[in-house]
Parts: sequence; C-alpha cells; structure tokens
Amino acid sequence: MTHPIPENAYVMIIGAMKCGTSSLYSYLKKHPEICPASTKEPEFFSENQKHGVAIENYSDLWNFDHTVHKYALEASTGYTKYPTEPNVAQNIFNYGIKPKFIYIIRNPFERIASHFNYMRRDESWLANIDSPFVIHTSNYFLQLEQYTQYFPLEDILVLDFDDLKKQPQQVLQTTYAFLQLSSSYFPPAYEVKNSTPVESKIEWSLRRLKLRPWLKQLPEPIKQAGKRLLQRTPPVERRVLTETEKAFIYRELQASMVRLQQVYGFDVGKWGFDAA
Repeated sequence: MTHPIPENAYVMIIGAMKCGTSSLYSYLKKHPEICPASTKEPEFFSENQKHGVAIENYSDLWNFDHTVHKYALEASTGYTKYPTEPNVAQNIFNYGIKPKFIYIIRNPFERIASHFNYMRRDESWLANIDSPFVIHTSNYFLQLEQYTQYFPLEDILVLDFDDLKKQPQQVLQTTYAFLQLSSSYFPPAYEVKNSTPVESKIEWSLRRLKLRPWLKQLPEPIKQAGKRLLQRTPPVERRVLTETEKAFIYRELQASMVRLQQVYGFDVGKWGFDAA
C-alpha cells in the first residue's frame, strides 16, 4: 500500500482517556514540523467508538507538506480501550504504517473517577464506576501489550500526567527528543484542554430529562438569562471512589502495575501499588 505521507511519519497520541491527551495535542500541533489532523480524535482504526470520522484513506486527515512537516499528528483515546476496541493495534499494523506512539498515564484511581464523571453526562452511560470497561482503560500495561505485539518498544513513549500538569515544558522536551524534533518552539501558554465541565444540579436534571434540544429553541435573551441563573445554583457533586471500590480496583490492577514498572520503568509506587 502506498501513502502520500511516509509510513514512519505518523504520531499517534493513543490515550489514556482523561490523562491530558487534548492538552498535549494542543501543545504539539503548533510545532512547525508537525502537521495536525483535520480533527484531533479521528478514531480511524477504532471499530466501536461513537465519534470520529468516516474516510477511506487515513492520510486524507492531513494537509501534509513534505518540505515542512516531519510528522502527521492525531490523538484518539479509543486506541487504548481494549477489549472494547480489540483490534486497533492490528488494524494499524495491517494498514502498513509504522507510527510513533505516545501514551499518557495517570493515577488510575483519579483517572477512573474522572472518566466516570465525564461519561455520566451522557444519558446513555450505564456503566458503574468500577465496571470492567472503566478499570481496563486504567490497565496501562494491558493496553500497551496490544501494541508491543506489532510494534517495537522503542517506538512507544510513556508520559506521566502529573508531569504534563506540573512541568509541561519538560514533557515537551522529552517528546521532542523522542521524535527528534527541533526544540525551537514552545507554546506561549500551557492551558488545560477538555476538562470535565462543572454542571449545576438543575442543568444536570435537564440533561437527564433530555430537555436540552427543546431548550435550544428558546430565544437567545432567555437562554442567556437561564445560563446566568444556572451559574448561581449549586454544582453536581463529583462521584468519588469509596474505600471498598479502591480496594477492588487495586486488586484488579496490582499484577499489571508490577509489569508496567518492570518493562517501562514507571514508578507505580507513587500510586500506592507494590512493585517490590
């Protein structure tokens, strides 16, 4: 298969969900040697995501200039949602490209809570906070294992969400070194992207009652007055993990966290796991 973009000129931020992928993408996409995708999260190689784009050729996502760009960049968190998405790594391999992969990981207990609070805004979301799907997305070694079956370990960069949050420029330096990019560009500011919105209890109720489409038909002055009113009402309480749920998640993830530290050198002890 031939590609207008070189087979080794793709960079995929593959997740994990609610670990800063949108922020890192926003920082990298303005680097002069990077060409960002027309949509940040195309999910081209996923099979079961509700969002994404429907195109025949993967390279159509980019306006790639061979004289300027070194990499074509995208960021689809569905690429690390095994087993809900069981074939992503194989699909990428079979497509005939050799990307670089960037995977950002976070304290799994924090990620799970953030994942749940973000998704429960969707009226169709039925999973519990400790459901297998939510926990598997925090099983970072399991997710990476899908890729190492097809791609060399040296083409995978694992980053720490805490570092991205506290030391974004240092994380970019690490990423630039991994991709062999020039360090001549850094963003003028580092802003958090795609954080979970804070909704009022009234807004939450309206969402659950599926009244929002009807409310959009209201005159603009009434909508603006309603927004101001909602801003003065108490927010919905964020769901947090109970101690029982934390203990269950710990048992589910402990073995794979040991492997994560052994293979990738990531210190899982800071998350409370025993890697001794």
